[in-house]
Amino acid sequence: MTNEEGHGKENSMRLDSKRSMSSAMAVVVPMCCAAVATAQNVVDFQLVESWKGGYNADIVLEVPADESMLDGWQLSWTGDPEILHHWNCTFDEVDGRTVLGHVSYNETILPGGSARLGFTGVGSWPPEPGDVRLNGDLVVVLIDGVGDGGGGGDDSGGGSGDGSGDGSGDDHDSCCFGDLDGDLFVGGGDLAMILAAWSSDDPAADLDLSGTVNGGDLAVLLARWGMCDTGHGDHDDHMPCMGEFVDITCWGEFHGSNHNSDHDELVGGRTAITTEAMLAYNDLRAFLDLPPLAVEDVGRWAFDEMLTNNDTAWGNDLEGVGLYYAMQGAKVGWITDDAYYPHILADIQRTARTVCNPIEMRGMVMDMVRQFGHAGFADHLEQGGMVETFINTLKMEPHYGGWMHGRCHGFRSMEGVAINHDVNHLTVLGWDQMDPFMNDTFDWPQWDAWLVSDHAVINYFQSMVVLGDPVGENM
Repeated sequence: MTNEEGHGKENSMRLDSKRSMSSAMAVVVPMCCAAVATAQNVVDFQLVESWKGGYNADIVLEVPADESMLDGWQLSWTGDPEILHHWNCTFDEVDGRTVLGHVSYNETILPGGSARLGFTGVGSWPPEPGDVRLNGDLVVVLIDGVGDGGGGGDDSGGGSGDGSGDGSGDDHDSCCFGDLDGDLFVGGGDLAMILAAWSSDDPAADLDLSGTVNGGDLAVLLARWGMCDTGHGDHDDHMPCMGEFVDITCWGEFHGSNHNSDHDELVGGRTAITTEAMLAYNDLRAFLDLPPLAVEDVGRWAFDEMLTNNDTAWGNDLEGVGLYYAMQGAKVGWITDDAYYPHILADIQRTARTVCNPIEMRGMVMDMVRQFGHAGFADHLEQGGMVETFINTLKMEPHYGGWMHGRCHGFRSMEGVAINHDVNHLTVLGWDQMDPFMNDTFDWPQWDAWLVSDHAVINYFQSMVVLGDPVGENM
């Protein structure tokens, strides 16, 4: 048995023993393709990005408003696409069929709702899936939002498309809350749907989750009025060094060591690392009656404590390293020693990133802060108007910009079984965002990190907040 195999078995046991909140309620998302006239369920294969020999794509499973709820689902087909990696679903191959199944947070799809999963495919776009079935029944198959309306009933594929789409398949990885009619614009059509559902308990129109469609939902809709922000503009349009917050890439970029190095490679609600994290970091310090710090202060501490892979700071290292470790401290340092276990970070980051309804998302996040955080910290966030900043920091992707490996790949020993870089992976989640301590490029655990005790891990991240001893007692 190799060391990696041994670690895999040991850590599989440890993973199974951890408590998890991953069974949080499913999210109701409005239908994004309104072209289907029948009540048959719809499967839309949507291209995200492509390269020679492969591509990333989303699959949107849609349940029409007059169809029955899906309480657990399994999607299968014959032929292409061939899947290399997958997220937001399980994967199997059975009797020549590709089989994708639900995970806990998208198990239920209500009428008028949808679920979005994704995969890396082998070959060229578009694929030609055959005999496409959802829970054993044929479905309407679309490619980039268009198709012939067929059910994928033969091996020639259930739909066809030229990749141009009709506009409904362009919003690949975003949430357009309030867009009830799926046109990527919150406007008159959505207002009409709110009014048509007035005084009912229609879950698609009950935006404020009050149980009744009324003026509260109208107010929420009006606040979202206008064009949807798809969240994934072209990299050339991304201006990281302008605006209210500074992007970590303004101080350098380190490509080639991980997938999420570029702005256009952020997926699943993950966002870029910016100096907004410093607001969350200093707010946590204020809660602990500590004075605010600058990014350079945190950077000097990280170099002094040997948490970097270069001994001496040069160029903009202090700023980039400081922002990276301040972000990590703000993500984790609010959790108490007694309450901490790794899956808290998977649960709360996934919730912040993927729950489309911002009212529901905020409530779920703050419930976890109250359950696992230091007494009074949730009230501190709410009373100080810092909930949004805290949540925005939870969404930040540690791999972004390459700093995690380019400068923050420290080799300081953690209990003799790992190095601090391994433990930094606590906040890196797999593609499905279900597990912490993951290397999300290849979707396997950072094995050595699981061997470090929970006590050492939480104290390591707390040391970032108080600038203490990374292997000592903190907070």
